Amino acid sequence: MIARASLAALLALALAACGGGGGGGGGNPGAGTPLLGDDARRAVLADLGEQLIRPALADFAQAAQALDAALDAHAQNPQDNAAKLQARQAWVTAALAFEPIEVLQVGPAAMADQPGGQDLRDLIYAYPRRVEFQIDCLALSGAAVDADTRIDAMGLGALEHLLYAPVNADAASQCDEGGDVATLRAEYAGRVGAFIAAQAAALRNAWAPAGENFIADWAQAGQGGSVYARPQDALDALSTALFYVEKESKDRKIACPTGIGASGLSCPAADAARVEFALAGISGAALRANVATFQAAFAGVDGGMGLNDLLRGIERGDIADKLDAQLAATLDWLDTEIGADFADDVAAIDSNEACINATSARAGEPVACALHGRIKAAMDTFRSEVVAALSLATPDRAAGDND
Repeated sequence: MIARASLAALLALALAACGGGGGGGGGNPGAGTPLLGDDARRAVLADLGEQLIRPALADFAQAAQALDAALDAHAQNPQDNAAKLQARQAWVTAALAFEPIEVLQVGPAAMADQPGGQDLRDLIYAYPRRVEFQIDCLALSGAAVDADTRIDAMGLGALEHLLYAPVNADAASQCDEGGDVATLRAEYAGRVGAFIAAQAAALRNAWAPAGENFIADWAQAGQGGSVYARPQDALDALSTALFYVEKESKDRKIACPTGIGASGLSCPAADAARVEFALAGISGAALRANVATFQAAFAGVDGGMGLNDLLRGIERGDIADKLDAQLAATLDWLDTEIGADFADDVAAIDSNEACINATSARAGEPVACALHGRIKAAMDTFRSEVVAALSLATPDRAAGDND
């Protein structure tokens, strides 16, 4: 497990590319003339593409390469505890580096039915799908890892199981073909790591100007043969992606484990086992990475433009200020009250009744419930006010969400 005090250090590694921004006032920096309409939309897309998305992809590709090397060393000597510890540390860095990308599933990271989509996300981390029996069964049978491998038995989720948990008992009894279990699991982990590194490089290169140059499609939406007919279409894709923070971070990662409950999820009681990264103990860090990436997309990075600039450009700075404050309060809560291992905060809940209908204003409620309330407040503002003001799209599953 990772101590609360080390959370900042973990996030410094994972979010180096997603540091706080603060877009200007809805204009072209230095030009003195505000950008409006499609010019403003393209300016936001260009800044977020170059200052948020591409750096996040580059950071993850580098972390995935280091993970591949560490897993290879572990496979060479599965009994070496130091090599296994190094593999775990490399996995933590890579897993947290991928959490920003979870919130930015646009272009090649998106599903194939979306503009520019290449289905690369699920090949890297198919959260929440993971079946321990299948992971170990494939490992013990010496299976290859490729695009046809079951996504619930590969990726970062499979590696967490292989590096932190013992072999699944049913797989050990049904799939063991006589080899050394530790060696077979380490070798399978090595193959998974190599495949992840290849997908990470493909995702980075898909956006690179020297590669497939998707950044041009993104920044020049509506021009020059872009896959987006209008810049609004690219912003709609971004808006839909940002709802990850509502449906996955808030609902699946917080509401379900705490017992608050959410539409479409069966989770009647608080259960720390439902927490993301429950084995590795980095769930709090992952949640912060999700929220910080949302904030970066909204506020901009390093002085670049974000969605808030579009609001200010139509004289709705009141909405921008409201959501800025809510996101800042949420991140402050994550920094001061939530540990690196969110499972500890869930375990501290005496009864799920303490969390039901929780809001951030209720005195004495568990800190995990208050986190849910803070994210809910921010996402309610995004869905009901930002989306409406900017005519952005929402995913079907988020329509009318009141959880």
